Amino acid sequence: MLVVKNLIFDLGNVLYDIDFAKMYGAFEKLGIPNFENHFTLNKSDQLFFDLEKGLINETQFIEGFNQLYKLNLSKQQIIEAWNALLVGYRKESIEWVQSHNEAYPTFLFSNTNQIHYDHFIPEFTRAMGGNFENLFKTPYYSHKMGQRKPDPASFMHILEKEGLIAAETIFIDDNEPNIVAAASVGLQVLYLQPGMRVEKDLVIG
Repeated sequence: MLVVKNLIFDLGNVLYDIDFAKMYGAFEKLGIPNFENHFTLNKSDQLFFDLEKGLINETQFIEGFNQLYKLNLSKQQIIEAWNALLVGYRKESIEWVQSHNEAYPTFLFSNTNQIHYDHFIPEFTRAMGGNFENLFKTPYYSHKMGQRKPDPASFMHILEKEGLIAAETIFIDDNEPNIVAAASVGLQVLYLQPGMRVEKDLVIG
């Protein structure tokens, strides 16, 4: 591996556990069976992509959700089911970041949305103490950028804005299309597959 000077982390199933099955089960209880046909890591109804790119707000999402599935669910019902996939932070992985982020400029790049953001940001303070975003020189979120992985342009945006050299920067993600896209713009990559952990599988220096 080449010299690593900068780190870019994904969030879900890298620093924070997520479980799609929990969300699918929650939506099935609300009358939407086989929700995996509507939302997965890499293929979704347009409504969810729009939410992840910040093109619609929470109110528009709730309204659009009910229209799309011909339901009349409350805001609370939809948000609770939507957040059901959020399991919690990986304590040891967070501690690894905390112990290395002064030696290596460290960034976050997450495909997420305002609803999930409003859940996991205060959760960090409750569970870990402190401010999650202080772990990073800059955190990048798809819904604030207006761009999402695996679009190669989204990676170029971060590299250019931060003045990073791709070949000196490693991107860590659990989703293969994102890894492929990152590598296509010259980033070093670590594909964090099930069972792997940042604290034991990310070797730098």
